[in-house]
Amino acid sequence: MRPKTIATAFLVLAVAAFVAGCSSKCPVPVAYSEAQLKEIQKARQDLPKDSILHQVLEDYETERDDLRFCR
Repeated sequence: MRPKTIATAFLVLAVAAFVAGCSSKCPVPVAYSEAQLKEIQKARQDLPKDSILHQVLEDYETERDDLRFCR
């Protein structure tokens, strides 16, 4: 390839990567009903105090909060 062709190919790839990044959409969090939220809370309270699932659920809650601000 000639240097001009390589530079053009690189520019096209860079622009394509930029456009692809701009067009990505944020995932939509799953909506839970009030009954489901109450069931989740009950199941969470029933877990042993030292269960790793408490941390996992907190992390999941943080990720869901972050999704609300994604645009």
